[in-house]
Amino acid sequence: MSESTRKRIKTPNDNTILLPREVEKLLKNAGATELKVLIYLFATGDYAPGETARELRLTVSDVESAVSFWRGAGIIELYTAKEAKKIGSVNLYQTYDADILSAAVEKDDDFKNVCDMIGDLLGRLLNKNDYNSLFYLYDYAGMPADFICGVAEFCSQEKKLSMQYIMKTALGLHDDGIDSYEKLEQHLAHREKARTSTGMLRKLCGLGERELTTKESNFVSNWFIKWDIPFELVRLSYEKMINAIGKVQLSYMNTILKSWYNNGYKTLEDVEKGDAKESVESSFDTDEFFEAAVKRSRNT
Repeated sequence: MSESTRKRIKTPNDNTILLPREVEKLLKNAGATELKVLIYLFATGDYAPGETARELRLTVSDVESAVSFWRGAGIIELYTAKEAKKIGSVNLYQTYDADILSAAVEKDDDFKNVCDMIGDLLGRLLNKNDYNSLFYLYDYAGMPADFICGVAEFCSQEKKLSMQYIMKTALGLHDDGIDSYEKLEQHLAHREKARTSTGMLRKLCGLGERELTTKESNFVSNWFIKWDIPFELVRLSYEKMINAIGKVQLSYMNTILKSWYNNGYKTLEDVEKGDAKESVESSFDTDEFFEAAVKRSRNT
C-alpha cells in the first residue's frame, strides 16, 4: 500500500481494545477462531468457557483450544487458584514452567513417547507451547498416552495436523466420553463405517458429489452415527419410498427409518415381522369395523 493510500483509523480512547504487540508475531499461526476468542477476552476481561462459546457461537472445545494457543504463547495470563476462586468464572488452561516440562520428558517415558511421536508427525522440533499443550492433555486432563497418540495419528490421516487441531480434537472427544484408546478405536471404526455408508447412499439415491443440505446431513448423521442403522435397512427404506412416491426424498426415508428405529428394528427380518404384525392388526381393525356396522344395521 502506498503512502498516498494509507489511512489511519481513528478510535475513541474510551472504546479501544488494546492487544499486546507480541500478537503481531503470532498472526501467521493464528486462525479466525483464535483471533475471535482473543479479541473477545480482551474486550470483556473475563472468561468462562461455556459463556464465551455461546457469545461467539463456537463450541467449548474450540474456545478452550484457542485459549490454549494464546496461553502457551504467553499472551493471556493465568490467574492463581486463589484469584480464580475469588472471581468465580475463570477457567483458563494450566501452564507449566520449563523445569516441570523438562522433568516430565526426562522422567516419564509415556509422556516422552507422546512428544517424540507427535514431533515426528509434525516433522519438527516441539517448542515450549507444544510441550505445554501436550502435558496439559496428559497431566491436567488425565488423558492416556496412547489415546493422545491415537488422536494425533487420526489428525494426520485427516490431513489436519497441527497442535491446535490435536488439542481441539482430543478435548472434543474427551467431552463426548471417548477417553481411552479402545473407545477411540471404536469411535473411528464407527466413523469410517458411516463415511462408507454415506458414499453408498449417494450412489443409491443418485446424489452425486453435491453437498448435502443441513437438513439432509442431519438425517444421514442420525441414520449412520446416532442410530447406527444397517445399510440394508436404508436400502429397503429407499425401495419403499420409490414404490410410494416415485422419487428421492430423504425426509420420506427418514420417516420410515425413524419409525423402525423407535420400534427397535435392526434387521430385515425385524421389519418383515413388524410389517406382518401391522397387517394382522389392520385386518382385525377392519373385521371389528364390519361387525360393528352389522350390529348397527340389525338394531335399526
